[in-house]
Amino acid sequence: MHTAKGVGLTLLMCTSLLITAPRADDIVGGAMQTAPHSAIVRLQIPLQRYDGGQRHHVTEHCSGTLVDPATGMILTAWHCFDGYMDLTQPPKAFIKGLWHEVRLAAHGGAINNDWAIATIINPTRIDAPAMQYALKELSLGLNVTMVGYQRMGSKNNSEWLKAATSCKITSYRDDWIETDCRLHKGASGGAVIGIHQGKPKLIGIISAKSSEGGVWFVPLTRLKYQLSPP
Repeated sequence: MHTAKGVGLTLLMCTSLLITAPRADDIVGGAMQTAPHSAIVRLQIPLQRYDGGQRHHVTEHCSGTLVDPATGMILTAWHCFDGYMDLTQPPKAFIKGLWHEVRLAAHGGAINNDWAIATIINPTRIDAPAMQYALKELSLGLNVTMVGYQRMGSKNNSEWLKAATSCKITSYRDDWIETDCRLHKGASGGAVIGIHQGKPKLIGIISAKSSEGGVWFVPLTRLKYQLSPP
């Protein structure tokens, strides 16, 4: 488990439900989702990590959200790609029963700016629903639901299953928003979904487990220069 600024990193999962009056400056974009959480995808990223001066090859398991099937844009967490160096082994996204190679297109570059944009290398092959997003300011006490993948079962007999949990926003700062969600490894990069204008929209990216045992997420407002209104 990695730690940074008192936050223990754990792969998590997330979708937030926020019921607030819409603001005039809220930015909404992305394609309409046609089935509950069907835009949440699994990611596998080959990494190189150093331990005791020795280099090790590991595979990071994360979650992400498909927001544009035309370009194959997936929103996820930066720390999932921390240590990705071998361009001959591209990361992969599991969508509708198939693995698709992806490339890292943009990222925040640090745990306190824990967002990343990946794009599918050949998006013409993608026939999958995407999730709409909304860039909106959030506030304390709002109910949220988080969605992502986690490993179920024993180490030798396990499978990755999509899971969701509901909770509330308990703390707010520039880098992260904290919730009282309780999630497990594999959900990092997953979706935080909020109710915006009566419909579920992606409003954040699952980042890490906090020192209090809750879950931090990065609000999509941190990506306002990377995401555009439709």
